[in-house]
Amino acid sequence: MSKKMFALAIAVLATLFGGAGPAWAANGSQFISQDVPTTMVVGQVRTVSVTMKNTGTTAWTQGGEYKLGTQYPQDNTLWIGGTRVYLSATDWVAPGQEKTFTFNITAPGTPGTYYLQWRMVQDGVEWFGAYSTNVAIQVTSSPVDDAQFVSQNVPTTLNPGETRSVSITLRNSGSSTWTQASNLKLGSQSPQDNTLWGDGRVLLSSTDSIAPGQQKTFTFNITAPGTPGTYPFQWRMLREYVAWFGQSTPAVTINVVQNVTLCPGVQVTADGVTDSGPALQQCINNTPPGGTLELPAAAYGIATQVIINKPMTLRTRGTAGSSQSCEAIACATLKATPTFNVNGGGFLVVENTTDMTIDHIVLDGNRGARLGTTAASQCAAGQNRWGFNARMSNCRFCRFTWNVSKNALCGTALEFSGDDATISNNIVRGNGQNAQSGMWADGITIHYSDRATVTSNTLVDNSDVALILGGGRNAYVAYNSIHQPGQVTFAGLMLDNFNGATHGDFAGAVVTQNTVDCGTAYNCHFGINLGPHAWYLSANILGGSVYGNTVTNARQGINVDGAGTATSPLTLYGNTATGSPGSASFLCGTRSTSNLNINDSVVNRNGDTTPATNWTWHGCP
Repeated sequence: MSKKMFALAIAVLATLFGGAGPAWAANGSQFISQDVPTTMVVGQVRTVSVTMKNTGTTAWTQGGEYKLGTQYPQDNTLWIGGTRVYLSATDWVAPGQEKTFTFNITAPGTPGTYYLQWRMVQDGVEWFGAYSTNVAIQVTSSPVDDAQFVSQNVPTTLNPGETRSVSITLRNSGSSTWTQASNLKLGSQSPQDNTLWGDGRVLLSSTDSIAPGQQKTFTFNITAPGTPGTYPFQWRMLREYVAWFGQSTPAVTINVVQNVTLCPGVQVTADGVTDSGPALQQCINNTPPGGTLELPAAAYGIATQVIINKPMTLRTRGTAGSSQSCEAIACATLKATPTFNVNGGGFLVVENTTDMTIDHIVLDGNRGARLGTTAASQCAAGQNRWGFNARMSNCRFCRFTWNVSKNALCGTALEFSGDDATISNNIVRGNGQNAQSGMWADGITIHYSDRATVTSNTLVDNSDVALILGGGRNAYVAYNSIHQPGQVTFAGLMLDNFNGATHGDFAGAVVTQNTVDCGTAYNCHFGINLGPHAWYLSANILGGSVYGNTVTNARQGINVDGAGTATSPLTLYGNTATGSPGSASFLCGTRSTSNLNINDSVVNRNGDTTPATNWTWHGCP
């Protein structure tokens, strides 16, 4: 039986028995977009595209006779000499997917106004779905300048000052002939008339005569700027002193990078993409205990985990003693590559050592580029060690200062454990994503650190807890600034015991002069959360003095739930919490809220009479 006869039989059966059995497959399409000129010259050839979305229940295939057909009038042969644009033999456009039909049209030989419109058809069965927008194309007889991009050969990485040959091929899609005498040239774009790569013009040769329909390949040398960075590369045809015309070449970003010496005898390509991990590890191994490794200010891709297990300092060259942030001055950037998939708690790890300092370094988890990787799937499954930026564990008298840690995939920007820590003057920004389960990340996670100094850190738009400590006797946590203008976080600042995994002992600890600003959208579930019971009913944390802190616009301002004991109470006084909405949504549902809540805790308020509610928040993050 032919396809047409089979389709007719299906239609008849559907009519006779439509109410008695399962529904037959249906065709449907939605017009998405098109790229169609509004002016052409008689006989001119232009490439156009029409994008349709399959909104039916069957896949579009060539064998299924699915095609794009002409309209206005139906089955006209005005533009392509036929009536249909075919799918390729390998096309399989499933329901919900889009198909872009790209094809050439030829302007009619007589000037006038002509219309171009399309619709999906299953030949032998039916026309279906939405029409493309009807476009009126004005066909003229006047010569015009026009150009169509064909191809280009352009490097994406160059060294400063390096000269390289490039080529750009364009088709003359107008009706005039391109010659040097006519002042036809290739000109720079992004921005127009720039001289980033040398001259802003590339000339035709004196013998060139590029007729309509022919192609011209411009081959010329470019010289990279002398300063490393990312630079745009784009070109377009023009008739000098008259007009620019035709398609611009696709924009290319060229990374001007430098082969830098990390340490004597070890060089890397500092482009933020090439794996510098092994070279950096070699330089760390070559640094004597107590020594310093200074990295040039450049971007280093990290696909291989880097581990430090001895006393030393790692910092950016020339920043010793600087009190400027790495968002204000150029610093060495360690950037996780999309291929970094290690269940090791970060691409930079310090463990089992003392007196190790990380200073003036940028740690970039490259979150956007790592979505869809093995590491991301592990994060979503609850294995968040795949997504850390850095881990410093069992590290005594260690320092993390003046760094930036950002874009962690999940877990945390910095996990720390070890007594006598100094974690100060860092910027911790944009880590994790709260909206997707398992993809959230703390800003700074301190499992324990007696006598720690955690001061003057700026934490912005982190997605789990901005700053959380699981224990720290005689710790000093002060002058940290937490902001959540664009992303929800579970808590701004928290004293915890990680469900009993750490001792939760804050005897002698002082938490003061910290600010938590949750933004106008109330982007903190809790501004300051003291005790573990909002999340889990482990033992109360011990001790600690929390005073002089400010919380603004948290859903629940300050929440004390599971803090203090009779022998080691929490001291809480003189804090300012404002802007609680009185009722808000949490993972456990909508709850009444307040600026200050104290429940299931032993608290010495030291004479503070600020009103407090006594609501139970157990198991409600």
